Amino acid sequence: MDGNTFMGLLIAAIGSLLAIISVIVALIIKPIINLNKSIVKLNDSIDRLNEDNQNLSIRVKEHGKEIDENARKILIHEKEIEHLKERLK
Repeated sequence: MDGNTFMGLLIAAIGSLLAIISVIVALIIKPIINLNKSIVKLNDSIDRLNEDNQNLSIRVKEHGKEIDENARKILIHEKEIEHLKERLK
């Protein structure tokens, strides 16, 4: 085997290794990277949803307090109306 044949085989072997590495990257590593990106996006979306849910819970509690206060005022007004009706009789 002379030097030129050896160099040709060496270049062919290096080319084959590079092709195998590119196939591994394309078929295995790239989908994993895309999956990681998707997981990060989903985590961000979940965090935003949790924040929105907390804000909505706070608003619901505040509105519940307002509803309770309004119900109490309505009861007072109804009693006053009944009292006034009895006075008019």
